[in-house]
Amino acid sequence: MASTKSTLMSLAAQIASSAAVIQQQLERNKLQGPSFAADAPTALPDDPEVQNARMALIEAASSLQCLATGPEDLMKWQAITLKHDQFVLDFLNQYRVFEAVPLDSDIPYAELASKVGVSESILRRVIRHAMTQHIFAETAPGSGRVVHTSNSAFVARTPLVKSWLGHNLEEVTAGSVKQVETIRTYGDSQEPNESAMCIALTGGPLEEGKTLFDFFGTDGEGDQKGWRMRRFGEAMKSATQSGAHSGHHVHAGLEWDALGDATVVDIGGSIGHVSIELAKQHPKLKCIVQDFAGLEPQFNATLPVDLRDRVTFQAHNFWEEQPVKGADVYFMKHILHDWSDKYCLKILRAIVPAMKDGSRIVVMDGVLPPPGTAPLPMEHLLTALDLQMMTALNAKERSHEEWVALFKEADSRLEVKGIVQPPGSAAAVIEVVFHG
Repeated sequence: MASTKSTLMSLAAQIASSAAVIQQQLERNKLQGPSFAADAPTALPDDPEVQNARMALIEAASSLQCLATGPEDLMKWQAITLKHDQFVLDFLNQYRVFEAVPLDSDIPYAELASKVGVSESILRRVIRHAMTQHIFAETAPGSGRVVHTSNSAFVARTPLVKSWLGHNLEEVTAGSVKQVETIRTYGDSQEPNESAMCIALTGGPLEEGKTLFDFFGTDGEGDQKGWRMRRFGEAMKSATQSGAHSGHHVHAGLEWDALGDATVVDIGGSIGHVSIELAKQHPKLKCIVQDFAGLEPQFNATLPVDLRDRVTFQAHNFWEEQPVKGADVYFMKHILHDWSDKYCLKILRAIVPAMKDGSRIVVMDGVLPPPGTAPLPMEHLLTALDLQMMTALNAKERSHEEWVALFKEADSRLEVKGIVQPPGSAAAVIEVVFHG
């Protein structure tokens, strides 16, 4: 984390040094570097040296921007810009502007406005603000013709990202607006039915025992029933495809091949994105994806044909006792952070009776570092996820000490063997061994 004694010059030097490390690696491997061009790469190489330099670069650049802006303008500008940044991204997503702009050419504002069904005046105002964040551009200043940048083109080329944007900007943001009011009313509640998102989306707390996921699964009529749950599943798949939440980070957290011919139960595995990733890379693993029965059609549509003998779906409610006995690994990715301690203990205690001596619970979830000990960009993401869990479910992200205490309270036979934070990953891999 940047020191309180950091100066404009020291931060500028750090930026130059980190950028040089990245550039040298790109040149050494003859790779294209980042730019705002529509055909630019969407991410830097997943190389530890590059990723470490990238984190240092983002941190220094962010700190430099804060210093150069100054406290007076920073606090005032944040208050006025953040909500409108969200609105613009939400508008571009809901009006399908990303896919309406051709990927290989430009388009006049008037034609684009007609294409998406909004007035040219509104469209110009929205895109003008988006362009301040390098989302879309004009072919030349004042040309009246819109083209993609790398950021907008990424959304256009990646359909599942639209579900990620929709879930966060339409549902989570609605909850964020109600968060202060919810805290005043319910305090530090551990009950998921009393979350700010529940109140924002349904007009009040859900009935006792219900969660946001119950609402997601039943909202809508006819063919549209459960549309929020389907979008949520797509959003979670999008999150695992690349970047800090990418499913490929799971490989660096555990020696999966050392397990041999092992059975992995992917609890709350949605439509199977992580199990598919594991099965592709580790041919001796057999994976059982467990989740709501309503997600099985999407699982079947997503599963590659060549993995159907090793990745299967099983409808299961993780509040009930685990039906797969004696598996080698009971895996949960971003499940426990959805629940307060009260409910995490219930989830873990439903797994323990199925475990054999040496079985593992492997959790891939955020581990909050002590303040100031992690790269600032990653700490910012993790603390944002912590607040997201509060907003959605009255749940939380946990520190190393909190994770150890949670497993110990669940069952004294559960031992945290290790916590590995893969480079560039927002989540750590927590390995817990059962001693029967």
